[in-house]
Amino acid sequence: MSEDSRARRASSNVEEIDLRELVVLLASKKKFILKWTALFSLLGLLIAFTSRTEYVSHAKLLPDSNSPGPLNLGGLGGLAGLAGINLDAGQSGVMSPDIYPQIVESLPFTIEASKIPIYFGRLDQDLPSFDYFKEVQSLSLGEFMLKYTIGLPGVVKTILVGTQEPNTSVAERGFQSFTKEDQKILESFSDRINLEYDIKTGMITLKVEMPDPYASADLTAQVTNLLMDRIVEHKVEKAKISLAFIEERYQEAKVAYEGRLGELAKFSDKNVNIVSSVAQIETQRLQNEVDVAFGVFKELATQLEQARISVKEQTPVMTVLEPPAVPTEKSKPKRLVILIVSCLTGLFFSISIVLAKFIFVSNAK
Repeated sequence: MSEDSRARRASSNVEEIDLRELVVLLASKKKFILKWTALFSLLGLLIAFTSRTEYVSHAKLLPDSNSPGPLNLGGLGGLAGLAGINLDAGQSGVMSPDIYPQIVESLPFTIEASKIPIYFGRLDQDLPSFDYFKEVQSLSLGEFMLKYTIGLPGVVKTILVGTQEPNTSVAERGFQSFTKEDQKILESFSDRINLEYDIKTGMITLKVEMPDPYASADLTAQVTNLLMDRIVEHKVEKAKISLAFIEERYQEAKVAYEGRLGELAKFSDKNVNIVSSVAQIETQRLQNEVDVAFGVFKELATQLEQARISVKEQTPVMTVLEPPAVPTEKSKPKRLVILIVSCLTGLFFSISIVLAKFIFVSNAK
């Protein structure tokens, strides 16, 4: 028998002996391992049955991908350019669906969505989400334990220092100012709203998680409407500027036309029975001014109607493929998963302690 084969057999015997010793060691500490596993399992059960229940409602949307052609403003575009207004800038301004998630996650959107009253079935009343999380919702057992253990220094600091009030001078300058509590509520509320965009299908999936199933469905519908409003507001903003500009010019042309027409009528009334070259020339001059004013007025009336049509054409349409529904199943807590994870954690923790003690004692010898 060669030396290599003897070494391999000796090594396998050592590994076999080590494995046997490990099994014997774990068997001898069976009660210790079971105790800690049971303790962690009970802790998992406590967390699973005291955690706050959550419900997820979702909606599937399909944005309009059609982009209308530019509005033909004729010579009016040049006139608008002299006034410092670019009427053509908004014709190609299409908001990409890729930035829809950024809109939903933005602070202004979060604040506006949190102030919308929604229906809470458990309370049987409409209430803004921000008010619910600040005044109605109580801490779960896990949150209570974290607050008065790990978060105890913060609680003591709040009691001693007091609650921070928003800076009114900053708010008067147009900046947002929140207390730490309000900021945490808004951040938590923003995390409850999730929007995903599928580039391949062009489909948008909006998911909203709330502690009440009716509130979840209602908030999903409200966020959908709010997102549509933001998209419409962005896309037709330039078209509305164009419409407002044309409406102003239309009103000016109308006043000018009516003024010229009034001057012609007054002059004609004063010179009814007078036949002279001067009167005829003046009448012809006034008539020419009326004709020019009427031509401008008529052209602007046409452009105004085109601008109104353009605003309607450029208003995007968001098709709701799957409207939100009241969820019947809880999304959280996943009690079976929590129980399995806590059981495995207890088992791993207890075995690690047994092995650590064994290694420490072996090295000490």
